[in-house]
Order: sequence, then C-alpha cells, then structure tokens
Amino acid sequence: MASPAKFTEVAPALVDAVEYVNSVSAYDFSLWATVLGQTSQFGVSALCPDFGPFSDEMAQRGREDETFGGKVAAVAACMDGSPEDTLWRNMHSTGNWSEVPHVLSNVMIEPPAGQFAAVLAWAVDLTTYLGEQHGAVSAVSASAWGRPNSARMIFGYDSVQSFQERTEAAQEDAGFNERFAAGAELGQPVNLETNLLRRLI
Repeated sequence: MASPAKFTEVAPALVDAVEYVNSVSAYDFSLWATVLGQTSQFGVSALCPDFGPFSDEMAQRGREDETFGGKVAAVAACMDGSPEDTLWRNMHSTGNWSEVPHVLSNVMIEPPAGQFAAVLAWAVDLTTYLGEQHGAVSAVSASAWGRPNSARMIFGYDSVQSFQERTEAAQEDAGFNERFAAGAELGQPVNLETNLLRRLI
C-alpha cells in the first residue's frame, strides 16, 4: 500500500521498476492499480509454469542487479508497510487469456474450516456458467502460501465500462443468482475481499 504522503510518487516509481524488470526478465510482469476497493493499493503479477526458476531469477536479480536494487528502493520509499507476496495455482479458466486484460475484478475467499474443496468446486461451477452464458473471461485459483487455504476468482474485461455492463447482466440472470446463492450454504467466509483493478503495464 502506498503511503498517503507519497501517493503521487508511487505509481511512476512502480512503472519505472516494472518496465525495467520486463526488459531484462524471462517473465512478463503486469502492474495493477485499484479502481474499487482499498485505495492506494498496487499489485504486480506474473504467470510462471514453475515457481522455482521464477524465484531463483528474482533472488539473483536482488543480489546482483544494482539498477534493480535502486528502483526497488525508490518504490519502497513510497510504501506504507511491507508488501504481501502470494502464490496461486490456476485450477480452472474460461474464455481467451491470450492477452492480459486491461481491467480485472478480483474476489478472494478464505472459507470456513473444512470447506476449501467445496468453495473451489462452487467457484468453478459459477465461472463455468458465466463463461458459457455470458462469454466471461475468468480464472479460479487456489493458494496455500501467502493466503493459506484461500480461493480466488478473477474476471477480465476490456474496460471499466465492460465490467459494469457484464456485472449488471449477470445480476439479472436467474441461473447466476441461483449459483451465487448456493455459496451461502458453504458457511460464512473467514475473510472475503473484492476489488477492481486497472492494468498500468
């Protein structure tokens, strides 16, 4: 989270750092800023088939790349507290993910004890329905590290306007509402977070 006193400085510093990493890394990183949700939040994401080589590359860069170190220090000077690292395993997806969406809606659920598998199955059913009926671009993932025993649904959009239109269409769909309501049978989540993110890079 950005420090309120440094809010106008953090985005340029993050853009500079992520653009640099993309120029030297074997991986492609995206930079996200919050549109709806807790303000002053930013996120960096990357898709990797194997976490080990990904982690090794980043650790080596942290040890040896002075340019990277300077850019990270510039970002750190704008932050309020430490960032959170999480690792998510993709379990299911719908739609075309050949390009990174411009906008993402993000739902993170920490289910009650014993309901992790059931929540994942519910999320897969819900996103499959939205993919079939509304052409939704979505993914369901699970985390054991950083966000232990948590499930996540993300939906991709071309724009915030597209997010609004697709959300309203789903809310008027009886099949979606029936499936959404079934989630209540799984118990009260320990933690539930939602936000809307715009891609900066």
